[in-house]
Amino acid sequence: MCRDMLGAEQQIILSPVIEIEILPMQRSLAQYCGLIFTSENGVRAFVQAYGQHDMPAYCVGVRTAKAARAVGLRASSANGSADDLVAMVMDAGVKGALLHVRGEHSRGDIAGRLGQQVDEVVAYRQVPVPLTEKTREILAGKHEVILPLFSPRTAQLFFKHDLLINAPLQVVAISNAVNEAILGTNPAKNIDILIAETPDAEAMLRVIKGRIDT
Repeated sequence: MCRDMLGAEQQIILSPVIEIEILPMQRSLAQYCGLIFTSENGVRAFVQAYGQHDMPAYCVGVRTAKAARAVGLRASSANGSADDLVAMVMDAGVKGALLHVRGEHSRGDIAGRLGQQVDEVVAYRQVPVPLTEKTREILAGKHEVILPLFSPRTAQLFFKHDLLINAPLQVVAISNAVNEAILGTNPAKNIDILIAETPDAEAMLRVIKGRIDT
């Protein structure tokens, strides 16, 4: 997506701070009338355990809903945050139990806020991995670096590394929760933070492009 929007000449460095470890799921689905997904990884884990399915699925955002539809699920998107997802499920007037397929680290307390009708299953782990040497080299340099961060945990893990940050660092945060996580890590003073208007990849890309164009 960055290549499509920014062009082939833009230097893009990939350095994940986590890798996804799918966990086995053996829970029977017989008692559930629908599913809740707060990430595409939850959909991946579900499909690995159960294969294609046609249950209703309540998804936090467009990309998660798209992934769910691709495997046969009847997915609805809340187009936003955990708050939007909770509101969508409440408005849907679901009659019966739902299963929230989530990662080991999860925000928003979806099950707690929706009450007894929602169970949870931890379907994957987000395992920390070290930054690449190229990333460390770029951060220690003098040229501006744009860093998109898509979750509070990735923000915390990034700044948890023992980093030499000499480069002016422009962080693009997908939400205010990510911004708060960054501020809680006491980052270097040469860091600026911009927050996307909506919590999705498209809004993140617009901020990135706007920063490059200025």
